[in-house]
Amino acid sequence: MLSRIVGAALAAVALSAAAQTWPQRPVTIVVPYGPGGNSDLIARLAASHLGPALGQPVVVENRPGAAGLVAARYVAEAAPDGYTLLMGTASQLVTAPFINTNITVDPVKSFDPVVKIGDNAFIVAVRPQLAVSNLSEFVTYAKGNKASYGSGGIGGITHLASYLFARNAGVEMLHVPYKGGAAAVADLVGGQIDMYSASPSEIISLAKSGKVKLLGISSKKRLDRLPNVPTIAETFPGHEVESWNGLLAPAGTPPAVLDRIAAEVVKMKGDANAAKKLDEAGITPVYLTRQAFAAEIQQQTAMWGPVLKNSGIQAKD
Repeated sequence: MLSRIVGAALAAVALSAAAQTWPQRPVTIVVPYGPGGNSDLIARLAASHLGPALGQPVVVENRPGAAGLVAARYVAEAAPDGYTLLMGTASQLVTAPFINTNITVDPVKSFDPVVKIGDNAFIVAVRPQLAVSNLSEFVTYAKGNKASYGSGGIGGITHLASYLFARNAGVEMLHVPYKGGAAAVADLVGGQIDMYSASPSEIISLAKSGKVKLLGISSKKRLDRLPNVPTIAETFPGHEVESWNGLLAPAGTPPAVLDRIAAEVVKMKGDANAAKKLDEAGITPVYLTRQAFAAEIQQQTAMWGPVLKNSGIQAKD
């Protein structure tokens, strides 16, 4: 008994010492998508805040592919020392792991949630050539034509947001998966696909220049920055889909290191510049530290489980 008590005490001292000496070299935040978009924006805001706070460079590395699972697996397999973090989304932790069995990542056992940073909804955007001005007109078009929608990858949240919209609207549409949202947006602008469920930051500037049309947003209420874009629920009651961004670490990372990262990131609440950039991107700041963040991931997994089970969606080889 005495040896166990001493061992536990020594382990606690070791963890405390690790937190006090960490970091001794640059920290990397891995983004599961290409440059641009919400995840990349939030990662770079967090990196610019964390670098000075930690006294070490914090770099952002983009690793797109498989709805973000390429990056998720990379981080899950990294050393649990606090030097490699994932700017995760609901796609990597809640949806894609249950659909794509080609890339194995256990969303519960592979990661330690660190801190949630923000939420965002999705905007139904359509190609500008379509002669539609609202969701009802688009659904009528989709029912009479071979309409298509793009996504950032099979099983990702942009895929499921469009899937649920089509299901609630009672229309069948062709799904065209891409390796990331940027490619889907490019084809939407170019007229190769009809629709894409976009994060606000991906699409607002394009809408202002007339390159896409915005028909509805999947949040509970309209965005202040887009007062003329109705919620999807105004046309299809009950429709609501939101995602989140937050930092995660490989499972087994010292708790004291996780707590320090979380504490520093939460201080971004007082950063007016960060708040402005998040608002401009349509991101609602929501800072949740470890326990609350982990609980939310578990709740969302339970919510999406039945949807995924009944969808028949499977990743291709």
